[in-house]
Amino acid sequence: MEQFKRFGIDFDKDNFVETSIYGIACVYALIEKEIENCLKQHGLSTSRFNMMMVIKHQSKEEGISQIDIGKRLVVTASNMTKQLDKLIIEGFVERFAQQGDRRVNLIKITQKGSDLLDKVWPDYYDTIQSIADKIPVQDRETLSRILASWFEKLEK
Repeated sequence: MEQFKRFGIDFDKDNFVETSIYGIACVYALIEKEIENCLKQHGLSTSRFNMMMVIKHQSKEEGISQIDIGKRLVVTASNMTKQLDKLIIEGFVERFAQQGDRRVNLIKITQKGSDLLDKVWPDYYDTIQSIADKIPVQDRETLSRILASWFEKLEK
């Protein structure tokens, strides 16, 4: 595992704690780079794409609150507000006050935003499929179960 040596991790010494944690971090960084390159062609960043996907697919007819978007994306309120402001200016989403409680901002995807996501999706899916294809299907299934179990335990 030469890749880990540049981080000072000697894989030959059974450092499975370090290699599992740093390995996930390194794989995540490489995956994010690939996805960023794909989305950049469409004028989107990963964070903007993810935000728009949450708004499109997690909101109901009435919209989704900024708080709920933040919970699903694990972003700071100030960063999310900045990103939303840009998406609103560009016409991809709209913000409005919730009826009965004007303190709550609801967000909805616009037709322009939905059309952009529909246009981006095939390239995005091909990119993540290509990334996943780098390991055998059987390993992907095992990895999915391991990560789901680990996520559940960490979230508690």
